[in-house]
Amino acid sequence: MNQCPDIERIIWTDGPDAVPSDHIDDCPSCRAESRRAADLQAALSGMRNRFATAPVGLESKIIAAVNRRPMDRARVVVAHPKFWRGAAVGAGAAAAVATAAIGVMRARRRIAADAPVVASEVA
Repeated sequence: MNQCPDIERIIWTDGPDAVPSDHIDDCPSCRAESRRAADLQAALSGMRNRFATAPVGLESKIIAAVNRRPMDRARVVVAHPKFWRGAAVGAGAAAAVATAAIGVMRARRRIAADAPVVASEVA
């Protein structure tokens, strides 16, 4: 006997018609789920042949954007203020990491210089 989670999985993967009708007749939860799936399937199949109209001028803008040279596209990106904001944040983060790395290296050198020499290390 199939449990409700198994039936719901069948409803949504294989369609409402693939479910055993005896369970749908007995279970109100699965019956409602089957009805929702059938309604969604009908709505989506009704939309299959409907197309949206493109806004005026969209095609010419797409063609103009594709035909631009790579250098022109790069100029547009670099000229945008968000590019420079991101670059400044990235540079700041890189400077912070470099400063921390230098501090760690200096601290290790200082600790190594202050460590006592053990006789077994000398030999």
